[in-house]
Amino acid sequence: MPTTDAIYAAVEAREEEMGAFLREFLAIETENPPGRNYREGATFLAEAMRPRGYDVEIVEVPTDRVAEHYPERTDHERVNVLGRKGDNPSGRDEPGERDDLGGGGEPRESDEPGEGDDSGPHVHFTGHFDVVPAGEDWTRDPYTPTVEEGRVYGRGSSDMKSGITASLFAVDALEAAGVDIEGSITQSTTVDEETGGFTGLGYLVEEGYVSPDNTDYCVYTECFDASRICLGHRGVLKFHVSTHGEKAHGCMAHDGANAVAAMTDFLTRIETYEADLHERTTEQPVTPDASRRADISPTMVDAGYSENVVPDRCRATFYRVLVPGETVASARREIRELMADTEQATGQTVEYEEIMFAEPTTVPADCTIAETYTDRILDFYDETEPVVSPGSDDQRFVVNDAGIEECIVYGPGLLQQAHVVDEYVPIDQLVTATKVMAASTADLMGVVE
Repeated sequence: MPTTDAIYAAVEAREEEMGAFLREFLAIETENPPGRNYREGATFLAEAMRPRGYDVEIVEVPTDRVAEHYPERTDHERVNVLGRKGDNPSGRDEPGERDDLGGGGEPRESDEPGEGDDSGPHVHFTGHFDVVPAGEDWTRDPYTPTVEEGRVYGRGSSDMKSGITASLFAVDALEAAGVDIEGSITQSTTVDEETGGFTGLGYLVEEGYVSPDNTDYCVYTECFDASRICLGHRGVLKFHVSTHGEKAHGCMAHDGANAVAAMTDFLTRIETYEADLHERTTEQPVTPDASRRADISPTMVDAGYSENVVPDRCRATFYRVLVPGETVASARREIRELMADTEQATGQTVEYEEIMFAEPTTVPADCTIAETYTDRILDFYDETEPVVSPGSDDQRFVVNDAGIEECIVYGPGLLQQAHVVDEYVPIDQLVTATKVMAASTADLMGVVE
């Protein structure tokens, strides 16, 4: 039976190859919004998987489904990639076939991992290959990746093309070390996480590509660094609120109804609401500690036509963060109550428009995959503690919608490098995370000494 040392040595032997692969991957400008070059990114990944023995499927999202979530971006195709190797889950859904999971937000009961007629557990690695726009002020070209002082620089290096690189090379190392895949390994690489994930991993879950019938363990390879696992994330509700008044000339303001004044009333109520939210805390290990509370922030305000016109419309945008234990439904209800108070106080109409939402998600620290990864992380670090993300990510689709509790977040990228200028990932983090992924997968399959 292969040893852990052999697996780690196989990863180390691929360090240079991993770096070259990551740099080539980073050079593809898959910015979202708007969803640029997804086809090129998907082709690159499919061509990387096929020679590795994966059965690869390109999963294209129908335009009408894209329009449901991103109506202004239907001119950009949404393309996901799914590759599987090993045993096809016996008696389990083929990709694209599924039972109705209901989307109820709670993990549903399923067989214990590895139960049934199939030969072993079915391990699924998933990550997104869209990146946020690079923006300005970089000191290097964000899409001409460079290696400097043990770091790979480029947009998406930490968030999160390094995570996809690590999971691919982890399986390479297993096979090079002589590990026989028991069960199956699936790699899914998806789009649109940066704008909600509904046409990426969310779509794969809806269509049955990820379900308890074909997935026992799932690792979402988002950036939290190689030293710790992430058990979940806070929730979010993004929305607009608009107040509607009546135009008038500024010299006869009494003839109008100022929508900005009504919005000021609403923002004052939001300020009080914010203070109340800060009293709602969680015992979950959200990082940083200051994020262990609910919150709301007004992030944009738009109103007015000219300095001498009383505005009849004002729109503000809000970012509401939910802690585990809260629900999106209750957050919506609280916002609408504040809107009703403003309508009563000002006599103006107040309207709500939702942008997107994500329910809070957490899994137990003592679930099998969490404990397995924690044990392997301790091969490289003296101590480790699990965390919960301050922001939302695609893990919620696997846990809440697919009903798979055995799902953690683990990847080499650095959280503090996500979305920043001169983004980088340390090469040693990439190597360590790949080792942990490889050895943990072997542990879950029971094929390593």
